[in-house]
Amino acid sequence: MGLGPILSEVDSHQGGRYLKKIDKSQHALCLFMGLSYVLWLIVTVKQVGIPRDESIYFYAADRFTQWFQQVPQLGIEALSADQVKVGFQVNHEHPMLMKMLFGLSHHFLYSQWSLLSDPILAYRLPTMILGGFTVYLTGILGMMMGGMWVGLSSTLLLMGMPRLFFHAHLSCFDLPVTTMWLSIAMAYIGALQKRRWIFGAGIALGLGLATKLNSFFAPFTLLGLSMYHVIQTWPDKDRRDWWLKRYRWIALSMVILGLGVFWLHWPWLYHNTWARLSAYIAFHARHVHYPVDYLGTLYYGPPFPVHFPFSFTLFTLPVACLCLALVGGVTLSKSAWRRWQLRDDSLPIELFLLVNLMVPILVIALPNTPIFGGTKHWMPSMPFLAVIGGIGFQWLIASTHLIRKHFITLSLLLCLSGPGLWLTHEYGAHGPAWYNSLIGGVPGAAEARMPRNFWGYSSVEMISWLNQQPSRLRDVFWHNATGTSVHHYRRAKWLEHDVKSTGDWTYPYADWSLYHHQQEKIFEEVDLWWRYDTPLPVEGFFIDGVQQIGVYGPEASRVDSLKKTEP
Repeated sequence: MGLGPILSEVDSHQGGRYLKKIDKSQHALCLFMGLSYVLWLIVTVKQVGIPRDESIYFYAADRFTQWFQQVPQLGIEALSADQVKVGFQVNHEHPMLMKMLFGLSHHFLYSQWSLLSDPILAYRLPTMILGGFTVYLTGILGMMMGGMWVGLSSTLLLMGMPRLFFHAHLSCFDLPVTTMWLSIAMAYIGALQKRRWIFGAGIALGLGLATKLNSFFAPFTLLGLSMYHVIQTWPDKDRRDWWLKRYRWIALSMVILGLGVFWLHWPWLYHNTWARLSAYIAFHARHVHYPVDYLGTLYYGPPFPVHFPFSFTLFTLPVACLCLALVGGVTLSKSAWRRWQLRDDSLPIELFLLVNLMVPILVIALPNTPIFGGTKHWMPSMPFLAVIGGIGFQWLIASTHLIRKHFITLSLLLCLSGPGLWLTHEYGAHGPAWYNSLIGGVPGAAEARMPRNFWGYSSVEMISWLNQQPSRLRDVFWHNATGTSVHHYRRAKWLEHDVKSTGDWTYPYADWSLYHHQQEKIFEEVDLWWRYDTPLPVEGFFIDGVQQIGVYGPEASRVDSLKKTEP
């Protein structure tokens, strides 16, 4: 089958053919899908616990807000070295854009205007909105590549990824940088069509760099694509010169505007600029390695297995999504090869999708790259994988001549995307614990010794149980959850105020001790066995029979006797 029914390009120009234009109805459909995703995230916010890193970002957002509130009184003095430390020294190993948004959202929507009653939701709302924007952009990109069915299927496939759904709740940087990478790529495509988007490309890169370091790799990905395209157009001097001029302007915009936006957004860099910028780069170049249990081996440091991100992707996406992406990937690869053979000088849109899919994964595949975060570290690949899956769906309906039978096509799409959406509904709140049937689901992943917990977020499942315990037993050792997380659970009234945190390594003094299952911490569970004189937790949370978190404490008979003596 040729490229025609799969990828649609119309109109001609001396530089090549443009992608398909999007009409208002298509924009409206993508916007509806994005808003639906935001609503889904909002109504499930209480199902998703607070990981350690999110609790740190809450604190950093509060420090920024403290600085922000003083700006009207201090004026230019707010940018002095001492005042900048107040707002920006905490967690200065990461840029500030998202922490600013978390803090401003909490400050205005919860503290000042009282529009939201849940402070945790107020912190998380910016990420959720970006999650919806990611769905919207993914749909638009799909429609640019192949029309309505590619766009609609792309949004449904993206929304049906349980792990992405989990991270789309958090006041962290992994979903936002996914949005930013996609925005940079789409601004690049826009700049190849309209000159005004040349400025947009630079601004998009600046916002990406202001979000997380991952964005650093996006312009180099696009640079490689641009070089390939110039080689394609080399025999025709006029077209080659036209494209070289356009690519130079895009590169100049990314260097000047990109770096400018990055520097301007972060007052921490206004003082001791080179020393602090060097420290920022050095922190990530020599990032600490946390233990990761992977296929029966507990990795404490490099070299890490090159296949880690590939097998993790294989086991953590719905099977239908993987199959459609495989079909789409083969279709795009064949088309790219045909384009090269024919020296077709139009935009290499097949490679645009493929390289943006592969580069974030390949960066993590490098043996010395930290792997402790799992799929969240190459999540910028996921929108492109969804679009490629949409192209696979387009190929399927074109091959079966269903492209004009809309009811049957829609039914088939729902059959293919429905399982992912259902799995996200059932498991998305514990996305890092979910695995697909290729590895045997959650039980198979546990048997293969794949990680299923991430920095204490599962503690949320024990909150209701702890709230029901007698007042004499309210001192809790929260294990991998931070005291700051517990503070926010209480502040949001998820947790009763007299349920306390005894602090790190304080299980000998706690009435109840939580244990989040992580292989590298198994010796800590053994300590709890000695402390409570039993290897069995009194309560726990299980996913398909696999323990996610357990609670150790007094025997049930003792608790019952204490309840009877409550005043």
